[in-house]
Amino acid sequence: MLHIQLLAIIKKMRIIILTLILSTCGFGYAQSTLQINIKDCRDEYDYGYLSEFKVYRNDILIKTIEPKHENYQTLKELEYGDYRIEYKTMFQKTENVKIKLTEKKKYNVALCLNFINYQLESYKSFIDQLENGEKYSIEVSSQGCFHSSDEIIIIKRKEDKYYAFFKKTKKLLKKEDIETIRSFEIELNYMESFGCTSTDSYTLKYKGEMIEISDGSCSWSGYYYLKKKLNIKKE
Repeated sequence: MLHIQLLAIIKKMRIIILTLILSTCGFGYAQSTLQINIKDCRDEYDYGYLSEFKVYRNDILIKTIEPKHENYQTLKELEYGDYRIEYKTMFQKTENVKIKLTEKKKYNVALCLNFINYQLESYKSFIDQLENGEKYSIEVSSQGCFHSSDEIIIIKRKEDKYYAFFKKTKKLLKKEDIETIRSFEIELNYMESFGCTSTDSYTLKYKGEMIEISDGSCSWSGYYYLKKKLNIKKE
């Protein structure tokens, strides 16, 4: 009787040890799925080009992926742990997205190609330099195979209020509008690029200072989004 009980205990111990070995060797952890969406987060349906991104688990590189023109990548049977996806934005800045996988389910993360941490930027935009009664201009010249245009926006400060003048429109700028213009200027400083069939040339003038930058990236479209967010249109 004692012999039978010992055999039963040994059998249970073997099952427990085997389970631990299988889990340790990787047969028990491959459960999570991670979908990585590559997009321009200014537009819900706008996806962009990304040459590559790196996937780290617990700060160890496990995979380098070259999605190119694919708008998402799905990684299956992932071990639980802390993951970090490293990629370069359209401004050629290295950014990281972190996510913790703890369950057997599908996770989703977005790599925003337009992301900038504006609070870490040292550039002081012209709108933040304006004193009472001062103004500056944003001149944009767009050239392409089938189009050509020239437009200008004037930003003016009167006491503690800011105004935008475009064509025949005068708009009192809200706090979020000022933030939009500030972000636009910061992004513009990273957009000296060429290669697209269409090129937007930007000239910002304030007092005796002038900034000239050409954007031929085919991805930023900074002027389009500036007017869209400010809700100003061509007459």
